[in-house]
Amino acid sequence: MLIWRHLTRRRRSQHVVWSVVFWLLALKNLDVYWIAYPLAGWMIWALLLILLQLVHNHEFIYRRYWPVFWRLSAYYAGIIFVASLFSHNLPLV
Repeated sequence: MLIWRHLTRRRRSQHVVWSVVFWLLALKNLDVYWIAYPLAGWMIWALLLILLQLVHNHEFIYRRYWPVFWRLSAYYAGIIFVASLFSHNLPLV
């Protein structure tokens, strides 16, 4: 419990922790094959965020990138986790 309090003490680290937790729970629900599709979408989204920052701020990956990345990653991972709760309808591969 002390480790959890230490990890979630700062708002920015809360997003990192929740992203990882939601991704692990989605992995448990979706299995190794189906989790590849949401992960690919997450990677494409991260590259688009880098491109947007490069065009808009003329920066590649600086400190301003990471809070936005982890906040939106936590939201995306939460959506993927909720969708994975209905994964019993997916075909077996």
